Amino acid sequence: MASERALKRQQLKQQLQDLIQQHAGGRLPPERELSERFAVARETLRRCLRELEEDGLLQRRQGAGTFVSGQPVVKQLQLMSFSEEMRERGLIPSSEVLSIKSLGANAKLASKLKLTPGAPLLELRRLRLADDEPMALETVYLVRDRLPAFEPEELREGSLYELLMQRFGLQIRSAQQQVQATVLTEEEAEALEVPPFSPSLLVERLVMTGGGEIIEFARSLYRADRYRFEVNVMRAPSGAPGEA
Repeated sequence: MASERALKRQQLKQQLQDLIQQHAGGRLPPERELSERFAVARETLRRCLRELEEDGLLQRRQGAGTFVSGQPVVKQLQLMSFSEEMRERGLIPSSEVLSIKSLGANAKLASKLKLTPGAPLLELRRLRLADDEPMALETVYLVRDRLPAFEPEELREGSLYELLMQRFGLQIRSAQQQVQATVLTEEEAEALEVPPFSPSLLVERLVMTGGGEIIEFARSLYRADRYRFEVNVMRAPSGAPGEA
């Protein structure tokens, strides 16, 4: 009897996986409808849905239903803008400008950007989307004196790095980047359309021009369910310095 129940659950799980393929990125029918369609008890259905959620195939949002998870975007650690990354993966990037303001650099920002405290900065907060789906919350600090006549509204559809190159002749050369795990606040989660306190990837990036000037400090929160970082590492040759 136990093996028969296990077989039925496995069959149900396969049927649900087939259904998931038909609803990529969308919402599944209500549990009652699924229970009737597959002729199974609600508790059996819920157990399979939980397993598929643990496998990363589904997202259950309280009061909204069960949604099919999108495939995570894999980001290799190379210096590309968000727009360039999304276009490379066949997705359409866009941005919603949340706020734009001028401010003086506080001690932390001045230290990172190698400026004197109080130096003029431009703070730009954007919601970054791919195929109209929220992917990241980004806060960018730009050194105002190095970007005369800069118009942030131009960034709704375009790439910051392309704009810096085309409008200001600045060639982006390198960046220092840190990645760490964190959780989203209720406000951040609402903007990214995920449950409060969901896991997130916090990426901090300091960008240098070809002339060695620091032009940007960015702090981005990526949805952990839709973004994955990929790092290629190589082992030092045998006998190389630092071998342990």
